[in-house]
Amino acid sequence: MRDERDRDEERAARRRARFERFVAGAENALELLRVGHLTEPQSAPYEVVHRERTYKLRRYGEGTTGPILLVPPLMVASEIYDIAPELSAVTWLVEAGVDVWLCDFGAPEHEEGGLERTLDDHVRAVSSAVDQVRERTGRDVHLAGYSQGGMFVYQAAAFRRSAGLASLITFGSPVDLNRNLPAMDEGTTEQIYRALQAALEKPLEELEGIPGFLSSLGFKLISLRKEAGQMVDLIAKLHDRQALEKREQRRRFLGGEGFVTWPGPALRKFIDEFVIHNRMISGGFVIDGRTVTLADIDTPILYFVGTRDELARPPAVRAVRRAVPRSEIHEVELRAGHFGLVVGSTSLGRTWPTVVEWMRWRDGEGGRPKLLDPLREPTARPETRAPEPRGFDFGLLASAAQGALLNASRRAGQLAEDAAGVVKSLRYQLPR
Repeated sequence: MRDERDRDEERAARRRARFERFVAGAENALELLRVGHLTEPQSAPYEVVHRERTYKLRRYGEGTTGPILLVPPLMVASEIYDIAPELSAVTWLVEAGVDVWLCDFGAPEHEEGGLERTLDDHVRAVSSAVDQVRERTGRDVHLAGYSQGGMFVYQAAAFRRSAGLASLITFGSPVDLNRNLPAMDEGTTEQIYRALQAALEKPLEELEGIPGFLSSLGFKLISLRKEAGQMVDLIAKLHDRQALEKREQRRRFLGGEGFVTWPGPALRKFIDEFVIHNRMISGGFVIDGRTVTLADIDTPILYFVGTRDELARPPAVRAVRRAVPRSEIHEVELRAGHFGLVVGSTSLGRTWPTVVEWMRWRDGEGGRPKLLDPLREPTARPETRAPEPRGFDFGLLASAAQGALLNASRRAGQLAEDAAGVVKSLRYQLPR
């Protein structure tokens, strides 16, 4: 009898626990639906030390190492470097004793004249921020950028002819946009880009900008499996408020709050010069009426490449070795996707510690970073293009056209045999 009573009590306890779990999950779900969040945003403290029309200059802390100037990409908020306290790159760097600065472009849709900004405006903003940091610290600057922010780093360094720069550091930043396409012969590539230019020309002229929600949607479409996994994980932890709060800021950032509008004029020049004509790798590009080429750079470069990066594939990133012949160039390869290079456990365990080691090494204050492979560096590694399934992949262009285009085109089936087929395929994927 006692054993039976014990079993009945255990079953009753399990039922109560399941009910309490259900009630807690329902309460948390209702709060998320009603308010949209469980906690208020938290960010690392900073001071805005300089303002101009196109950017604000933040300073997070006065460390003994540095200074480092962080540059965000267009379409992603500056908080990419400070998503949440436990994921914050700037917090990690400040605690490591680094003098951390950030070039904040803000949200163009909320800035006066923000949607009229050109690509030149952003390159000039980065260059101006370098001058401001040098003026206040009296030291050359380590200029660092993620994704298109890294492209701005290369472009601003070329624009300045490396003046005042201690080193360049980039994370998932492509240089040869053709390398984001699947392997194919030159004739086919040229045909694709001619058709792409014709298909995009008129819609882009009428486009005020790419809204942030479309960027967020694009990133979700690129990694549907991961997005589904995160949704399942959220549902499984609905009863655990502490676990939900720990992931809250990352969920909100990736869910849409971390994405801002890409101004139309900047988008048009990006697609024309760096996608259609691939100016980063060939022929140079024009800023303020002056032709600029990455061959003008002679600053040491450290770049990070993700083996799982769908937006900036390794061959496109590694092309910097061909574009910048006069610099000492080093690579760190990580098993990570595009976001994972700067956000998450891999970045906090490998990316940012290597950045600090690199800065101290370049400043003569420390030894060679451990992750720099002495067997390969700084010798350029061969760039091979592994066979891939046939289909489009416009890499960073998809990032520009906001992800949905990339994912749809990459899965569109067989590559069209002629330009007409390409135009037909693209016509229904353009942002309206």
